[in-house]
Amino acid sequence: MENLARSKKQLRKVYKKRAYYFFCTIVLLVCLIQFLYGSLFNFTRFIVLNGKIDRLETLNKISLEKNKRLKNQFKVYSSHKGIEELARNNLKMVGKDEVLVLIKNNSKPDKN
Repeated sequence: MENLARSKKQLRKVYKKRAYYFFCTIVLLVCLIQFLYGSLFNFTRFIVLNGKIDRLETLNKISLEKNKRLKNQFKVYSSHKGIEELARNNLKMVGKDEVLVLIKNNSKPDKN
């Protein structure tokens, strides 16, 4: 009888040990899955954000160039000579003793 009691105790210990290892294995697998998912998520996010950064840098470069052009135009049109040039070109104005001549090109493509 004692042998039977000892073997039952040993069997219980073995089952407890196996259950403990099984539980630890499940916990470690869940942690591993979370780690892999987080790594994949962060990697894809890194790629997406780098693409956005590249697009924003090119947009910034284009905006800076446009800003420079507009500043130069503002300097030109702020002077009297620039205002006169703008009035002559866009508003079709002429100075004293000048005649305005407009030439329209009504070129139609030849149909052969």
